[in-house]
Amino acid sequence: MRSLALGEIDKAQHQLEEIVKRDPSHLIALKTIGNIYFHEGKLDEALNAYRHVLELDPDYRDTLYDIGVTHYYRGDLNDSAQFFRTLLRIDPHYKAALYRLGLTCFHLGLLDECITSLNRCVALSPKNIMARYHLAVAYFAKGNWEQACNEFKTVTLRTPDNSASFYQLGLAYKHAGDPKKAAAAFRKALEIDPDNERVTAELENLPSE
Repeated sequence: MRSLALGEIDKAQHQLEEIVKRDPSHLIALKTIGNIYFHEGKLDEALNAYRHVLELDPDYRDTLYDIGVTHYYRGDLNDSAQFFRTLLRIDPHYKAALYRLGLTCFHLGLLDECITSLNRCVALSPKNIMARYHLAVAYFAKGNWEQACNEFKTVTLRTPDNSASFYQLGLAYKHAGDPKKAAAAFRKALEIDPDNERVTAELENLPSE
């Protein structure tokens, strides 16, 4: 672990492999090898290391999370979702898994499960602005304009210099049938990013007040 902290990745990996040779059931060493492979972009190798850990301890929470994330980045979304669900049955308050399951379900088109998962994440971690942003996006995709507006508004209050958040808020108000509030959000987006042609076009296409 000291070698890892010093950035001596090859040395750390060699040391960990030596540990595993002496003790094939050393869970932390196996998991850490998987983490090294993951950060090197060697996702198949990472999966093999994580699977070995789970063979020894099927309820190892951090490894269930790591293997879920690895499947996510490989595009194996159904496998990713299943590992996150398994983890959340063991630990319903694992915030990172709730967030990741929400993202995974969004890409799978499982909007109800996505919204449920992200709402649970936000309840446990109210300052997680990315979870709230993706929750707003999920409400928007589901056509729940009122809740999309509420969530995007909260995001803009916490990220007042983010043009994209005001743009999304404007779209939500537009679909909710409130062109006045949509225009105000789009104008705020343009204050932050005056050259954003997409926002300008949306503002120009709103009905006149």
